[in-house]
Amino acid sequence: MSDERDEIRQKVDIVSLVSREVALRKTGKNFVGLCPFHPDKNPSMTVNPLTGRYKCWSCGAGGDIFNWVMARQNVDFAEALRILAKDAGIELQQRDPEAAKKRKDRETAMDTALQVFRESLALSRVAQDYLRQREISSDVAKEWELGFAPDQSDTLTNRLIRDGFSLAESKLLFLIDTDSSGGYYDKFRGRLMFPIRDERGSLVAFGGRVIGNGQPKYINSSDTPLFRKSRVLYGMNHAKGPIQESRRALLVEGYLDVIACHSAGIRTAVASLGTALAEEQADLLRRWCDHVVILYDADEAGQKATERALGVLSAVGLQCSVALMPSGQDPDSLLKQQGTAGLLAVAEGSIPPIDFLLKRLGEKYPVTDDRFWAEVPEIVSRAKSELELDRYLMRLAPQYPGISDPIAAVRALRAMVLRKKRELKSGGSPAPSVAPKMQIGMTSREMVVFAALVTTELRREAYMFSRATNLFRSPIAIQLSKAVSEAFPNGPPVGHLAQWIHRIEPESLRDALGEITEDIRGQKVDHRVLIDALQQLKEHAAARVGQELKAGDKAGYFGDLKRRKGLPDSEGSDDVEDLFDGS
Repeated sequence: MSDERDEIRQKVDIVSLVSREVALRKTGKNFVGLCPFHPDKNPSMTVNPLTGRYKCWSCGAGGDIFNWVMARQNVDFAEALRILAKDAGIELQQRDPEAAKKRKDRETAMDTALQVFRESLALSRVAQDYLRQREISSDVAKEWELGFAPDQSDTLTNRLIRDGFSLAESKLLFLIDTDSSGGYYDKFRGRLMFPIRDERGSLVAFGGRVIGNGQPKYINSSDTPLFRKSRVLYGMNHAKGPIQESRRALLVEGYLDVIACHSAGIRTAVASLGTALAEEQADLLRRWCDHVVILYDADEAGQKATERALGVLSAVGLQCSVALMPSGQDPDSLLKQQGTAGLLAVAEGSIPPIDFLLKRLGEKYPVTDDRFWAEVPEIVSRAKSELELDRYLMRLAPQYPGISDPIAAVRALRAMVLRKKRELKSGGSPAPSVAPKMQIGMTSREMVVFAALVTTELRREAYMFSRATNLFRSPIAIQLSKAVSEAFPNGPPVGHLAQWIHRIEPESLRDALGEITEDIRGQKVDHRVLIDALQQLKEHAAARVGQELKAGDKAGYFGDLKRRKGLPDSEGSDDVEDLFDGS
């Protein structure tokens, strides 16, 4: 397994891997981006291509390519190994053939279901008529892999049986179900089928829309061994590039809204799979953009969903605005009536969250109603600055009942807002503590030795001295020296740092070694710099020994030091230099 891990580390670039989910910006030799493991408003995660590791200096998350996949995809190490091996084009030795076969069978069953739905679409006049009615061209249907589930109970079931798939496993995948007698039948029937792929493009689920007036209108896959609906946004595999480029996303409600937007050239549209927007979905958006425009339906359900989405998106640090749809419209119908220009006008005319919430409040209560003013303070307390708050207070003041002087009304409203802020603060949970950036705690000379260990042309010489624990004084350098000796007892490491840093234990020492490569970068470490650092370290070590010997027995001290270095008492001299030669 170790050889496979090393080969994968060599072939998988951590910057490319992390960039699939996080927009990274190059700063010097490293890359920085928003940490996906906590609500990060300012980039606090560093990705170091030299060490092959990532580190968030705010929440402390960090590791290598395997840690990244395990954390981001919620899988164990074995599954992360399989995923990365596939990316690297490496065939793993089978250690758990049964588990590997089960996953492969599940993925193949999903592919088979998609093939059945695609074939059925091509043969169904009803489905073809429906696509024409919705103005979905054959090219668009092909791009989005649309299919059709015939209005029969056994079309997919019989195909799965014929191809030898386990029906029990297929039920877990939400492809089929069982009746009261224990018989199996197709889960999707008489529906236009939407394959659901995650942001990496893997087929993980299906959604089906009834053709006609049946109920329920939509059936979506529940969570399965391949799918967590709270972690997937429909269309993200198509939209993530345009979203990353523009740093903006358009959030709509349904499959057809997404397809209509993309077909009209608005390729930043995604949808939350017919469910209320989940925090994990908001996190997914945050990795790729800074601003989300919510473009939900104009009906009451859509507007309530907008309110909920605003809270979820704001909680993860995303900027938001709300596009106000004309009454009775959704993005798909608006595109059909007014074209791309009409939809773009709506999206570009989006309003800030506070404006939307005040508008909703005004539709709920008249401004003469005390209940209106009871809710105003909490809404406007969301203002990002005092200047923004002032603008809202001055706009609301002329309507405030009982106070004719606008200045006095502003003061009264401001006092209400401050009280509300105090209430919210006292009732809220304490802010999470922020982990400070690691302080290496080494002298610059000690750092040079370990930085030279990372440098290929200096590695052999640096290796000898990096293992001379008595050469170092700072605790972290002593620990790292011992860790190098334990990890590489028979010779220096081979290959670039990312291929062998994982052998340094524990994790904190890997972080320290990785940070040394960052902090030392302002100084070119060559042979002369290494020799100078070693000479000074030896002199300081000798001075320490001399001080310690003033109150001790010299022969006993050197004998103990030799024994700790593995030398017999009769070998070598008592010259201090001999005890710090890295041998």
